[in-house]
Amino acid sequence: MAVSIFSIAIVAIIEGIALSARTQLLIENQSRALMYAQNIMAEIEYVGEARVGSDSGQYTGDDSMYAWATEIIETDLEGLYEVRVMVSWNEGVTERDVQLVTYYRAKTTADALATETTPEATAPGTRGSATAGNVAP
Repeated sequence: MAVSIFSIAIVAIIEGIALSARTQLLIENQSRALMYAQNIMAEIEYVGEARVGSDSGQYTGDDSMYAWATEIIETDLEGLYEVRVMVSWNEGVTERDVQLVTYYRAKTTADALATETTPEATAPGTRGSATAGNVAP
């Protein structure tokens, strides 16, 4: 009787360990896919020019299990675009993906002029610190 209870407990423990390992792999893959999707979204934002349409690709090397796709759609509001990024991968026979969706306002000429850097306005002699040797009476 004790041997059968022990056998059932061992099987349950082994199944729990296996489930834990599968869950950890899923979380690692989802985290990596989310990082890739965030990077793609940041790249689209950095370029600053929304090109309506879709694009896709496959990562190479160690990350060849991941594929990505982007879609940029013009909304009803002028200058506002919906940006969708999807990163997908296969885990065994199951295809999984993460998707990010945001709205992006295209930069205008006025925005570009407003963000140009201008020299900092300072009065002569106001930079640096005064020491006892160079303080005027």
